[in-house]
Amino acid sequence: MRIIKVKLNRLVNFNRKRDIEKAKKVQKLIEVVINSNEFRENVISADFKDRRFRKENGTIYEIVENGSILNLIIGGNEQYDNDDTIDFEWDFQIVLYRSFTGEIGHRSKDTIFTKKKKFRKMPYKDLASHWIHEYMHVIGFTHDFKRTKRRAYSVPYLVGEIAGDIMKSNDYDFLN
Repeated sequence: MRIIKVKLNRLVNFNRKRDIEKAKKVQKLIEVVINSNEFRENVISADFKDRRFRKENGTIYEIVENGSILNLIIGGNEQYDNDDTIDFEWDFQIVLYRSFTGEIGHRSKDTIFTKKKKFRKMPYKDLASHWIHEYMHVIGFTHDFKRTKRRAYSVPYLVGEIAGDIMKSNDYDFLN
């Protein structure tokens, strides 16, 4: 089994020491979950109803096999980094921001934006699910903008949910 490394390459507006400590715990949590056999087996057996993948040039295509989806997830090939190397690393660039919208956060190109207030209040496991969802966009998976029936079964949503379910069913000593 190929091990995926999760790296916090850039943290912006993490002004408090405890913000950085929380980010590092979430990083470790993500790494443990995505490297578990349970995660990989659940991705392979998932019922994805939206398998769209957007290449950096804007071309969208449907990925047919769950094994191909898992390989893209494991590969860690972020779009917009001008490097097509599969390095088995998830390179996170995270910005905390202030906003009055109801969203938790979003992604723009290779950067994950998380509302500072939500970041500070969210439990580790919920934050990890959010970052995993947004990272699926960073590598190229997409979903409907509006709430549709298939949106919950898109790769970003379903992979985030798979990871969330695994986290809920396990205790992690390093989170205490």
